[in-house]
Amino acid sequence: MESARRGEALREEMELHLAEKAAELEADGTTPESARAEARRRFGNVGLKHEEAREIWIKRFWLELGQDVRYGCRAMAANKAFSALAVLLLALGIGANTAIYSLMDSILLRSLPVADPESLVVLNWHSRPPQDASGE
Repeated sequence: MESARRGEALREEMELHLAEKAAELEADGTTPESARAEARRRFGNVGLKHEEAREIWIKRFWLELGQDVRYGCRAMAANKAFSALAVLLLALGIGANTAIYSLMDSILLRSLPVADPESLVVLNWHSRPPQDASGE
């Protein structure tokens, strides 16, 4: 969604630049049709400009990601105790969530390995307490 919005903004900006250049050429006495054609010729290949802009965006993304990772590593190195505690708590939280989900998956989500699970019943067996053999 962000990429589509950014692409649309780029297209609008390129159209604005072309319109401004055409207006300049028209002010110099060129006919509107030839002014638009000359503006496009001077601007260059619009598709190529789109590709160049996308390439710049991708490079910028990776550069900023690298900067963010380096900053995070420096911050973790500066606060070793806090970083260790955060990693430990994340590990415990992820482990607990995995264990709980595995348990719930096996109990609630998976069907029983029988042909007709609806026909199963629960039997409760109650027996008398054992009597003493001594007769007391």
